[in-house]
Amino acid sequence: MQNDPLEQGSLLHYLWATRRRLRRGVILALFRSLAAAPGPWIFQQIVDGPLKHSDVHGVFVLSACFIGCMLAHYVFSVWGANEIAKTMSQLMVEMRSRIFFRLQFLSFSYLDGQKTGRLLSKYAFDTQKVEGLLTAVLNQLLPNLLMSICVFATLAWLNWKLMLILLLVLPIYTVAKYYFFGRIKRVNTEARLAQEKLTGTASEYISALRLVRSFGEEKQAEQELDRSSESFARTRVDQSYVSALFGTYVYVGMQVMSLIVVAGGTILAIHGQLTIGTLLAFMAGFGYIIAPVHMFIGLSEPYFAAQEGYTSIKELIDSRYVEDWHGKRREKRIRGDIVYEDVSFAYPSAPEKFVIRHLKLSIRPGEHIAFVGPSGSGKSTLANLLLGLYAPTSGRILIDGVPQSEWDMRWIRRQLSVVMQDSLLLSGSVGDNIRFAKPEATEAEVLKAAQQSNAEEFILRMADGFKTPVGERGVSLSGGQRQRIAIARAILRNPPVLILDEATSALDYESERLIQEALDRLSEGRTVITIAHRLSTIRNADRIIVLRDGDIIEQGNFQSLLAQGGVFAELISAQSSDGKFLQS
Repeated sequence: MQNDPLEQGSLLHYLWATRRRLRRGVILALFRSLAAAPGPWIFQQIVDGPLKHSDVHGVFVLSACFIGCMLAHYVFSVWGANEIAKTMSQLMVEMRSRIFFRLQFLSFSYLDGQKTGRLLSKYAFDTQKVEGLLTAVLNQLLPNLLMSICVFATLAWLNWKLMLILLLVLPIYTVAKYYFFGRIKRVNTEARLAQEKLTGTASEYISALRLVRSFGEEKQAEQELDRSSESFARTRVDQSYVSALFGTYVYVGMQVMSLIVVAGGTILAIHGQLTIGTLLAFMAGFGYIIAPVHMFIGLSEPYFAAQEGYTSIKELIDSRYVEDWHGKRREKRIRGDIVYEDVSFAYPSAPEKFVIRHLKLSIRPGEHIAFVGPSGSGKSTLANLLLGLYAPTSGRILIDGVPQSEWDMRWIRRQLSVVMQDSLLLSGSVGDNIRFAKPEATEAEVLKAAQQSNAEEFILRMADGFKTPVGERGVSLSGGQRQRIAIARAILRNPPVLILDEATSALDYESERLIQEALDRLSEGRTVITIAHRLSTIRNADRIIVLRDGDIIEQGNFQSLLAQGGVFAELISAQSSDGKFLQS
């Protein structure tokens, strides 16, 4: 992306890159500082002017000026804060959108090694830290810094000798920077990594509650979560300890500074080198001057936390593990002619172990192909390679005679539909889940897809029909109902190529029958690739490809393979019970 703020290396560079969008809010926030800056001078004028001459009218006039400044300060503060908040909120929406956008391009060889909770931590918590810090810098630190400069100049004009005393704040800041900042950065790095681990572990076990409870292993899950929680808790204790040391140091230093200013000003007043009004102005202005220093030091911990969050986000945004697809080719609709040309593949996590070995296979448009074989033989991998979720280690895949690398793979994926064994549904209504494949679909199209998938009957029995919520991941529906909704989703897309990944596995007989009927309708007139576990579901396949260790060892139709008495016949025999399978 051109002029992308997230291309910046640090958080401060990111802030500078977005300065034009933040300009309006920052200017308003700076006006609030200018409006409040005359306060100490007005106090000095009241004491050294009207008080000395017993001028009550002058007190009211100067007091009115002060109130006017405060009203202007109030208006600009609220207005500026609102503008900054709106801009920052939009920037964070864009940052989160960029994170999710980037996730769509990261290769699954990278994503397979990432915990969902860790990615969620980047998306939600790290962006929140960045937003909190930048809002504080823009809405508090910068305006207070300008106010401090204005008040500093005013007080220096009133009495430069006492002003020199205030410069003692610099050693306090220097000590804080060199002694504390490194420790704060280290503990925040440790806390961020521990939080990512905690979020990832918690996300994993919460999503696997059914598994944990089914095995009665609640104690084991609790112990694993407790270990992650205790690790995070230790980093929080370290953060609190360093923060307490730092905060106490700053507080004591500033109190000593206050004493020095008051004592030094009193001595100068005793010797006639300072008026009482000027001393009062210094006492009133001292808070303004040290406020940005105090705030800058106080923001150091949130800064390092936000910088860690920004670094974590940048790790994702800048990740080199992206899909290597740069093709632009699109057509009105593909025919479904697919060729695996000497394809080999090994997962990046185990580069020496090839899952697919020099595979050569041609699939004609409209042909129904079935992949069968033992677990680990490469069936699902072939489908993932066709979808472009992984790229072949060697060889290539041709789609309609064109190399996969030349196609726009995102467009290609919209030409395919996948029905998986455990069809994933999203939170929302039944209708929303069907329409996910074609957001612009009409109610009539959704209804027709439900009819063709044998889902209409049970949907209409629900309290709210197509508007019935399905719960997270479709938890309120049975496995067969989820499958039929997934098939309706595929029917709605009307793809030229259909991939069925063990779509009827682990279902009862009635559900399998209804789903198989729906799949038969869905398969008409298109290229179909079935990854089969139940071999009874592929009787009508045009060609069955038998795989073992990534190699094709047999191929043919159901009857011819059965007659050969080879590996396929052995698989059939293993699934048969007293010959019932062969007779079915």
